[in-house]
Amino acid sequence: MEHFFYLEPSFIFLSMKQITLKIEPEMEEYIRSKSTDRRIATTCEGPLMFSVQLSPPKPTDSFVQVGERRVYISGVQAPRIKVIDSRMLPKCAVQSKKC
Repeated sequence: MEHFFYLEPSFIFLSMKQITLKIEPEMEEYIRSKSTDRRIATTCEGPLMFSVQLSPPKPTDSFVQVGERRVYISGVQAPRIKVIDSRMLPKCAVQSKKC
């Protein structure tokens, strides 16, 4: 018999801390317009913002509340980011493709 363990998602997020960051107005509008929360992840191109469906939050993340949305920020990036701006959008978002 196989055993599966399910970790309640809310349990994972108990250790996350809310932080305050400057968010450029066009990015705030972009975040609010999306149907899912976002996550700023570490990539070879620097910090990029993705849907949590592509880059799920980790227990070491911090977050910023933007209206009803959360922007999770990688534990590696959180100490370095001073502002959330359009440079964090992946090319597919800039080109108006779904990502």
